[in-house]
Amino acid sequence: MNQEHILYKEINRIYYYWKRNNWILDPRSYWGKFRNISIEKPIFLLGVQCGGLTLVSRMLRRHPSVVSVTGNYHYWSGADEMHTVLGPVLPAELAGTRNKVPYSNHPVYRPPRSWTYACDELLPLYRKKAEDATPDLKQKFQRIIRMILSKYLVKEEPARFTDKSQVYTVRVSLINELLRESDPKFLLITMNPYVICYKAAGGKAADMERFKNKIPFKERLDICAQHWNNSIKCALEDKGENMLIMRFEDILDSSITKMKKICEFLELDFKRDILPQPHHKIPLGSKFQDRWYPLEPNRNRKYIQNIGEEEIEIVSKRCKKLASKLGYSIP
Repeated sequence: MNQEHILYKEINRIYYYWKRNNWILDPRSYWGKFRNISIEKPIFLLGVQCGGLTLVSRMLRRHPSVVSVTGNYHYWSGADEMHTVLGPVLPAELAGTRNKVPYSNHPVYRPPRSWTYACDELLPLYRKKAEDATPDLKQKFQRIIRMILSKYLVKEEPARFTDKSQVYTVRVSLINELLRESDPKFLLITMNPYVICYKAAGGKAADMERFKNKIPFKERLDICAQHWNNSIKCALEDKGENMLIMRFEDILDSSITKMKKICEFLELDFKRDILPQPHHKIPLGSKFQDRWYPLEPNRNRKYIQNIGEEEIEIVSKRCKKLASKLGYSIP
């Protein structure tokens, strides 16, 4: 690795964290008045970590009408999880993987959590429903969204706030209640649980990587299977007409058709340039620079080939019913 490349990586890292955290230094974040900013049909991407949400989020954020917690279409590949970026100021009911974490002193499942917050033991602490909504929670949540819209609005017309805080997958009915007058849209992205649970347990999930020396692989795999099943189950329990379910594998196989369908559901005009193209340049200040072009429909084949019968049985025990409902069969 030459000096120029090392320098670029360091500049990229610094700029990423500046874009993610500069709201902290902006006085408007604390004292600004944003009542005149309209929240129009906010979009929430749901699913689990490592489940394809980053790619879908980036495609949507290339749309000129879309705004995320770190920017607009000029900066479409930065941090995009509200519960992480704005965790310090979000109410506890809307944070919870890094900031204001329930049961933060758990003897094993220490934060930050990515594949444990929806396991059987912790789910009751994270699950929130419409009945948990309060006027104060509604006011605080809407103010934060208006603040982001005000900060990154490009045109005079209302922008579409878009977020992919995965923890909101177990809080859909709460989010829906807090934003009911704004007609929120929910997009649930799923991935084959036999593949993604195996990947996560092997270390693709940050918390599972930390647990490698504490928890045996098969036990980690069972925790991941609990997390996937509970996450998807909660989203489906809360599902209304304002939720679209899309398999990530189908998006990879037929990106134009599926993204057109997604845009139609979200009431965004489809633009071909939101799809990954060879001439696109990932903006400075971006993690996961490989998660763009080209699309790789067979990216998970190696995991399907490596997973054994015992591992399949562990996942199947937890996820088989929901997996079958979503069109996934046992490998």
